[in-house]
Amino acid sequence: MKGIRTLASAVVTAVLAFSVVIADTRPADAQSLRYLNRSVDAGKEIEFQWLNYNERTCTDNGYPKLVIEKAPKLGKFRTVRQRFTPQNGPCKGKRFSVLLVYYKAGRKTGTDNTTYVIQGRNNIRIALKIDVK
Repeated sequence: MKGIRTLASAVVTAVLAFSVVIADTRPADAQSLRYLNRSVDAGKEIEFQWLNYNERTCTDNGYPKLVIEKAPKLGKFRTVRQRFTPQNGPCKGKRFSVLLVYYKAGRKTGTDNTTYVIQGRNNIRIALKIDVK
């Protein structure tokens, strides 16, 4: 009977310890994965906008950073930093940092698969599939 209590106590301790480890995971370190499918004509470019502010507190967290994990083969990325001012909502009239990410397709047609991370208040991993026409 004593062995069963000891085993039960060890299991409960392990479960509690594991719960503490899970609860201690910080959301900022987690990455949400998004799958995007886009199409673009050869030689043209498409734009993605990434804001880095807290919508509840209207706090600007600076410009996010683009980190390319898997480079595109049929085009290339470029970034532009700009300021953004919401025209409505709780943060109306305040200025925030925005990173514009441009994908410029080359002359060759086909499907381009690339992966990148937007590092900011929350990290967002993007799996991007682009049909170059």
